[in-house]
Amino acid sequence: MVGIVRENLLQDTQQNLILSTLPILDLDHPGANDPDYRRRRDEIVTKAITFHTTGPSQRVVPLIEYTSKENEVWHHVSQKLSTLHEKWACSLYKEGRKIINLPTDRVPQLRDLNRELMRISGFQLEPIHGLVSAREFMMKLGEGIMLCTQYIRHHSKPEFSPEPDIIHEVFGHVPMFVHPKIIALNRLIGQAARTATEEQLLWLNRLYWYSIEYGLIMEQGEMKAFGAGLLGGIKDCTNAFSGNCVIKPFTIQEVIKTDYNYSFEQPHFFVIPSLEWLHTEIENFIKSFT
Repeated sequence: MVGIVRENLLQDTQQNLILSTLPILDLDHPGANDPDYRRRRDEIVTKAITFHTTGPSQRVVPLIEYTSKENEVWHHVSQKLSTLHEKWACSLYKEGRKIINLPTDRVPQLRDLNRELMRISGFQLEPIHGLVSAREFMMKLGEGIMLCTQYIRHHSKPEFSPEPDIIHEVFGHVPMFVHPKIIALNRLIGQAARTATEEQLLWLNRLYWYSIEYGLIMEQGEMKAFGAGLLGGIKDCTNAFSGNCVIKPFTIQEVIKTDYNYSFEQPHFFVIPSLEWLHTEIENFIKSFT
């Protein structure tokens, strides 16, 4: 999941991907009052902005020299997620983890992951400064690219982040991008976003959220974690299988009417019968757009 907002963007006429502020740090964010963390975020964000303001032919995904503290956060989350994945991750995700073989002791570089994904599936990752608009984010998916943050959550709360960070992007999304069917679903939604009306864009946004970000899926009669927010989120994944949240069958009409807040643990989820069913349902729904 990359988080989605529609405000606080500096509308650059050429790139349209430059954030004027980092509003998430003005919210109830664990790092909001940590000046060292804010400086570190600024360093990483600046590299992402430079990437998008450089000519396409000269762009190189920046390397980030992660600190020992940042690597410790990654390692802590990796250990916890491995246990959760063993119990609750869907088979596609487990297959993807084996293929990608993410490091457990250090934060990986997007550049290295791109090399692997290009070899396996052709999908690519681009660094981003933070939150971008729904249309921008999904249009990139339509091109076979996911925008990814490179900074990591604050060390004081390693098991939950109120925004997307590299743990969410890499643990949650990247292993799924080895599968052509997952890529096809992302591209289907992303391509529809290019010409969608504002209302249709809202629908696509919610379909994406409750499937690719926070979807559950049935496998051999058992409910499994399918969405990146669950696969990359300790608290959300635990909550989804705790029996304490609302879980409903995935239906297009109910999903497009259901709002969400990305900054908090999710209170309800939808269960998808199968990936093939989901793709067909969303494809048919998009065909109804006029």
